Amino acid sequence: MDENISFLIIMICYIYQSFETKKRLIMPWEKSFNEDRAIENAMLLFWKKGYNDTSMADLLRTTGLTKGSFYNAFKSKRDLFVETLKKYDKESRSALQDLTMMDSPIKAILAFFDNLVASTTSDKDQKGCFVVNSLLCITTFDDEVQKIVRGSAQSIETFFKQMIEIGQVRGEISKDISPAHTAKSLFGIMVSIRVLGRGTYNSQGIKALSAQVPILIQ
Repeated sequence: MDENISFLIIMICYIYQSFETKKRLIMPWEKSFNEDRAIENAMLLFWKKGYNDTSMADLLRTTGLTKGSFYNAFKSKRDLFVETLKKYDKESRSALQDLTMMDSPIKAILAFFDNLVASTTSDKDQKGCFVVNSLLCITTFDDEVQKIVRGSAQSIETFFKQMIEIGQVRGEISKDISPAHTAKSLFGIMVSIRVLGRGTYNSQGIKALSAQVPILIQ
């Protein structure tokens, strides 16, 4: 009887160990790091260096991941780049949405440029804008990346157009100006500030560009 019990216990232990081994083999890979933080750090790196000048060694060092963990989580440098663009786009749209809640469309547009000038002139790394930087080399990207970048840029232009239209309805902005054309002009000023703010223009030059905004939306 004792021998039978001992044999039964041994068999139960063997079956349990076999089950645990198989479970570990078939269970999906689990992340042991903060994915959001890794994407945030990668976004800042791509933002500063650009996609083409960012190496895998740079990404591994910045995210703190091993090669195995990196490829398990993000598959490729390109796929991680897509995730960083989506993150930036989401944050940008959220900021634009906050501006639309202001009590005046003119104040919303001016606040956009006030924030733009402040962030540009205070950025010691002179990174510019992640979307604008990507727009400058958009033809080097595949269709999915181009769609994200163009969509993010379009959301800014759409914000300007909507604010102008609301301002015209309220009588705050002249109906003599074209919302679509003026929105494009404002977007052009935004791009100029971001590009020239990367070292070509000083803070005085940046503010001179921004000073054209109130003239356009009178």
